[in-house]
Amino acid sequence: MSAQPAPLLAMRGISKRFPGVVALSDVSLQLESGQVLALMGENGAGKSTLMKVLGGALQPDAGEICIDGQRVVLSSVRSAQRLGVALVHQELMLAPNLDLAANLFLGNEPGGRGSLRALRRAEMQQQARLLLERIGLALPPSRRTSTLAIGQLQLLGIAKALALSARIIILDEPTSSLTWGESQHLFQLVRQLAARGVGIIYISHRLEEVLQLADRITVLRDGRHAGDLERAEATQERVVRLMVGREMSGQYYPPRPPPSPREPLLEVKELLVPGAPRAVSFEVLRGEILGFAGLIGAGRTELMETLFGIRPARSGSMSLSGQPYAPRRPSDAIEAGVFLAPEDRKRQGLVLGMSIAENTSLPGVHRYARGGWLDRRTERQVARQQLEQLRIRSSGIEQRAGSLSGGNQQKVVLGKWLALQPKVLILDEPTRGIDVGAKAEIYRQMVELAARGVSLLLISSDLEEVLEMSDRVVVMHERVVRAVIPREQLSAERVATLMTSAAPAEACAAGAAP
Repeated sequence: MSAQPAPLLAMRGISKRFPGVVALSDVSLQLESGQVLALMGENGAGKSTLMKVLGGALQPDAGEICIDGQRVVLSSVRSAQRLGVALVHQELMLAPNLDLAANLFLGNEPGGRGSLRALRRAEMQQQARLLLERIGLALPPSRRTSTLAIGQLQLLGIAKALALSARIIILDEPTSSLTWGESQHLFQLVRQLAARGVGIIYISHRLEEVLQLADRITVLRDGRHAGDLERAEATQERVVRLMVGREMSGQYYPPRPPPSPREPLLEVKELLVPGAPRAVSFEVLRGEILGFAGLIGAGRTELMETLFGIRPARSGSMSLSGQPYAPRRPSDAIEAGVFLAPEDRKRQGLVLGMSIAENTSLPGVHRYARGGWLDRRTERQVARQQLEQLRIRSSGIEQRAGSLSGGNQQKVVLGKWLALQPKVLILDEPTRGIDVGAKAEIYRQMVELAARGVSLLLISSDLEEVLEMSDRVVVMHERVVRAVIPREQLSAERVATLMTSAAPAEACAAGAAP
C-alpha cells in the first residue's frame, strides 16, 4: 500500500504572543494542491496573524511549517515568496502611479545582476500581457494602475501573485468591495487556479460565498483551532457555531419594535449634491433607522458626505430639529450633532498610529480641554466606557488602533461618536469585512441608539441587512431617489428592481418629503 503524498502546506502547533495578548495558541492548518480552503473566524480570532506567519511577515513563537512535506523557515516575506507563498491583501498594495506591468513585477523585475540593473522592459510588457490574459483582464500592460476599477485591481493583485509563480495564494476578503458580477468573475478565476493545482486560502466573512466556493473550511476562535468542515457537511449554522461557540439564528438581527408615530428630526428639501443630475428630498424621523439601498455608484456616499459637510450642496435646504442646517465643513456637522462613520475606516475613520483612547477623544478634543490642556483622565475614562459598552477586544485603551482587527476598529469608530451623544449618526457600510459576532454587536448598538431617540442613516451593499434593520428604505439609482418605502411594504424584489433602471421611480411613501 503506497504512502499518502504529503500535503502542499501543513502548519502545526503555531503559537504567537504579543505583549498582553495571545494571538495564536497551538493552531494547525492543512492545504492540499488544487484545494480552496476557507479560513474563517470572528475578528480577533487570529486569521490575519496566522497568515502573516505563513507570509513571512511574523515569526511564530512555536510550531512548524512544512511545504511538500519539507520543514521550512519563512524568515521574511521574500523567503515566503521564493517558496511560492503570496498574500493578496484586502487593502491592495499597489503603486497607482505606475503602469500594470511595473506593478506586476515591482521588486521582482526581470533584468541583469547587481545593484544597477537594466530593466528588460519589452520582456516585462510581454510577460505582463500573458498574465493579464490568464486572469481575464483585457487591458494593455502600459495602462496606468490608477485608472482601474476596484474589481480590476483585485484581479491585478492575483496576477501579481502569479508573477511570483505562487503555488499557495492567500486571498484576504477579496470581494469586500466588489459588485456581484465582479465577484462571480473572481470565483471563476479561483476555480481555474485550483484546477491547475494552485492551493488557495480564502479569507472571508461572507458565509454564502464560502459555502459556494470552498472545498474545506477551517475555523479559528479566540486564537485557537475551533474545527474543520468538509464541503459536504458545511452549513451556515455549523460554521457560525464553530466561530462563536454558540447558536446564532435569524441571521443575527435583533428584534425591532413596531414603527410608531415620530416627528421629523432632519429634513432634506430639493438638495442638489455635486455631480447629481437632480435634487433629492427626504426626511429622517427621530429615533428611526433609515436605510439607503442602491448599487455601487448610486450616489449614497456622496449624499452622506453632503449631509456631513464634506461636499457642500449646490442648492436646496436642510433643517435639523426645526432649525436651518447648512454645514460647510465636517466641524459644522459635528457641532450640530451629525456624525459620519465612513466606509473606509482605516483611511477616514481612524488615525491608525494613535491609541484607542486618543481616537475616541479626537473628534471632540476641545470637550476634553481643561485650562488649555487635554484632560487625559477624562479621556481614558470615556475610552474605557466605550471599550466595555462595545465589547472591543484589545489589550487596553492604550493599544494602537492599527493593531486591532477590522471589527474592533469599526467599534472604535462607533465609540468615538457615541461618546459625543449624536443626534444623527450616518453609518456607511458599517459591517463590511467584519465577522458575524461583531455584526451582531453593531446591530444591537443601532437598535439601542434608535430607542434612545438617535436617528441612524444606514448605507449597506448587503440588501438583507438594509431590509432587516431599517424602519424605512430610501432607494437610489444614478444619484436620484427613486422611492422611500416603509418597513411593512419592503421586499427584496421591489427594492432590487428599483435599484436598477428596470422600473420607473415610485411616489414617495408617507413620512417622506415629496
